[in-house]
Amino acid sequence: MRFINFIASVAFFVLITSGFFFNQQEQQHHHQQQPEEIDYQKSFLGNTHCAEYLCPVTLKCVKSHLECPCPYPDSQMKCIISENKVNIDYLCISKPFLADNAALQAIYDDPNQGHKLRTKGIRDCGWAEDAYFGRA
Repeated sequence: MRFINFIASVAFFVLITSGFFFNQQEQQHHHQQQPEEIDYQKSFLGNTHCAEYLCPVTLKCVKSHLECPCPYPDSQMKCIISENKVNIDYLCISKPFLADNAALQAIYDDPNQGHKLRTKGIRDCGWAEDAYFGRA
């Protein structure tokens, strides 16, 4: 009986000490993996020479926020949001893909025409504008 109590005590001691050391190593490992904080706004944007508007996603310098390009122009189309015939904002949405209508697909792929389409049942700029104003 004493031998079993002795073994149980040793096992308990080993569990406690190994848990303590594991916890210490885990905390040290956690502290070592934390990335150094970099103030990107100060270090990068402060060195950008843009006198007008700097697009937050693409970092392109433009005259106004409405001129910012979409970050992925090959797969996105830019939808200008208007209210009372005044352009107020824009959204970048995925270009619709119409495998069964090559002519309509060509128009959606055209950066000068695609954003003008408002086709019922297709998630295009008409759909995006409706969603923007809560009409979708």
